Amino acid sequence: MSLSKSVRSFSKCFKKPRHYSTVQVLRDWETKTKANGNEITFDEITGSQFNLLANTLGSSDFVNEKIPPKGTIVPPCWHHVYFPPRTQEPDLAADGYETSYFPPKPFSQRMWVGAQLTWSVDNPLRVGDQNVMMKTSLDHAEVRHGRMGDSAMVWINKDIENQHGWSMREQRCLVYHPEQPSVNVARGLIVKKQSDFSRTITPSSILLFRYSALTFNSHKIHFDHEYATKVENHPACLVHGPLSGTLLIDLLKNNINNKMKSFEYKCLTPLYVNKPLTLSGRKSNDPDRYELWITNHMGHLAVKGSATICI
Repeated sequence: MSLSKSVRSFSKCFKKPRHYSTVQVLRDWETKTKANGNEITFDEITGSQFNLLANTLGSSDFVNEKIPPKGTIVPPCWHHVYFPPRTQEPDLAADGYETSYFPPKPFSQRMWVGAQLTWSVDNPLRVGDQNVMMKTSLDHAEVRHGRMGDSAMVWINKDIENQHGWSMREQRCLVYHPEQPSVNVARGLIVKKQSDFSRTITPSSILLFRYSALTFNSHKIHFDHEYATKVENHPACLVHGPLSGTLLIDLLKNNINNKMKSFEYKCLTPLYVNKPLTLSGRKSNDPDRYELWITNHMGHLAVKGSATICI
């Protein structure tokens, strides 16, 4: 299932927008953004960033002072520590995030919905790759109406190429809400299916800080308690959406030896700092597919995903 279909399935709780003007605002922004063309950025796949993420997650042999040698394959979803947003503080949005692909008012508060990732089996990113290019483009944007009012859902493509050609694509989806007086988190579903493997962790403020630092993500909801609770009205700082995806795919990678072909996930309800969460996975009826999910401290489904592997 494509990310677009997955996110649309997730967003069935949204209805068609009531205000045509809101739709037109987003449509005009989408047209203008696409007319501006793609963003092209470059980076080097260094062993130091790899090692720092390994020390943050504790899910690799390359921890402590052990730097991965050139040629080491970058694990799936670890590309997030490369191609950081190179934005000065005065140019950031009020929430601390970069303004690229940020729709205009009334859309002011953003949340990560999910992503779909596909990888080249024959040309993975490797430590030592230089002049690696990432092309970022707006795929499309839509207005939906739900319990938070009219919200903009924005899909962004990120294609990465190394010296041998195309290596991977990430299509991410973010939702932008109007400013909210309070956060009404929907009650999650209780997961009844049995997992083949699982791991429970409690995301600490150190974990969230280190991941924010490594990805150069200054979105305040992940590290600024006062902002998260008093401005966006959450009970605590939030776990990053891409960190949730990385933890899930790391769980799978540490339990099987197959190469990954694709992975998609969607965030259904926020996960918070210092609250335990359980990562789970199991083989599906399809021989090349695994189901993956995260339950929060109340046992409710918070993140749902699936991965396809090479067999």
